[in-house]
Amino acid sequence: MIVYGHRGARGEAPENTITGCQHAAGRGVRHFEIDLRLSADGELVVIHDESLQRTTGVRGKVGSRSADELWRLHANHDGTPWPGKRDTGIPRWNTLYRRLPQVKHWQLELKAGSKGYNRDLAGAVIQWLGKPRRDCTVTSFEPSLLQMVSEALPKQSVGLITESRSPLRKLDALGASHLIAHWKILKQPLIEQAHKRGMHVSTWTVNDASVITKLYKLGVDSVITDYPSMAMPLVAQLKR
Repeated sequence: MIVYGHRGARGEAPENTITGCQHAAGRGVRHFEIDLRLSADGELVVIHDESLQRTTGVRGKVGSRSADELWRLHANHDGTPWPGKRDTGIPRWNTLYRRLPQVKHWQLELKAGSKGYNRDLAGAVIQWLGKPRRDCTVTSFEPSLLQMVSEALPKQSVGLITESRSPLRKLDALGASHLIAHWKILKQPLIEQAHKRGMHVSTWTVNDASVITKLYKLGVDSVITDYPSMAMPLVAQLKR
């Protein structure tokens, strides 16, 4: 079982920031799930919410500010207290990617909006990828975003995020390589059917050690957690 740091390490450090991901990487995490949106000037930036309020304490929307302006904010307003403001800005995705060369794999969740916005977001991701990248899986709740990526880059790994108990038809239609399901819906038959299709089964957001243990026994391939410092040693122990 692989451990993905959720938004870096959301429960331990400022989420979706360079410092948060570096915190997790320093504890051995090599797989991350992060969120992508577009800045006002069309750059891919790493933030979950459409609003800036929760993570930065600043009013307004992500799409109303340039990438430079977003970087000058500090996304340590919410969550665990964090000393200092070094690398706590809302980063450009390319900057975060370059700053963590040790990462083996990224789940890049595209946060959907209007049809026009989705076209622009998918276009920016496709441009950044350039070609299919084995170290990235593009994910979303919105199938049309994944469809656009797959049409442009047929060999690029994509994953559907879902709370549906019967998601396989949509996954098949997309040619998805990853089922990314809420942990509460995962049962043995669904996991087995996904594995028969050659899919990787990932699950979110798992912050309870007993649940991680249960999912490990069910054969889930990866867990996405706010507390990778807890999950990493637990999974290592389960593997012995």
